[in-house]
Amino acid sequence: MIRIDFGALFEFEQEDKGKKEENRNKISDFTALCEKFEATVIEQRDWNTRDLIHFVAVSPNVTLTMTVSEKYLSVQASQIREKFKTFRADYVSVPDRMAVSIEQPPADKLNLQEIVPCQNCGQKTPYDGYFQHCVHCGDKLNTLVKTCGVCDKGIMYHPSFGFCPVCGGELKPDFYGAPPLNELDPNGLIWGIPSREEDEGSAEPPGPGSNPGPAI
Repeated sequence: MIRIDFGALFEFEQEDKGKKEENRNKISDFTALCEKFEATVIEQRDWNTRDLIHFVAVSPNVTLTMTVSEKYLSVQASQIREKFKTFRADYVSVPDRMAVSIEQPPADKLNLQEIVPCQNCGQKTPYDGYFQHCVHCGDKLNTLVKTCGVCDKGIMYHPSFGFCPVCGGELKPDFYGAPPLNELDPNGLIWGIPSREEDEGSAEPPGPGSNPGPAI
């Protein structure tokens, strides 16, 4: 499967007329290729920037992708919708998807298929340490990592964990000894990460950029 990406298109006609022409040419090429390969066109609204529309055209041999700012190119976005009768989806997986991190579902960034229940509305929302608010009601999420007060193994766990995987005790947010998850290295949070150095017994958690292995 070949992926052809036309990038993200914004248009500032008064500031850069050359950019306008470039964007129109990309849209024209995207449309022409969609017709040539008889592609099915799907649109996905961006997870973080709601103004952005990701158009994904799928055919047996080629996948075409293009991101359009609905704020600056609303007419062009509407024309694509009308021409190809686009399907709308929350998420579309395409080849080389990892290269487009802004489109990747947040929970997938940790390779941890976990979601966090919102304490306000009770609905579940994806969480990877960078999302700060519920996607359903907008309430602030609990972004603090958790620790176990029963076995005290010196391990910090992902905020979505409810019980300690070592002893089964209930996990509580660590308000004093641990920073929010977005300040830690997410690659070390498959199970949990040490909250202190083993050789010195310090209570200091590892700082950003460190890469401790999973707890055993």
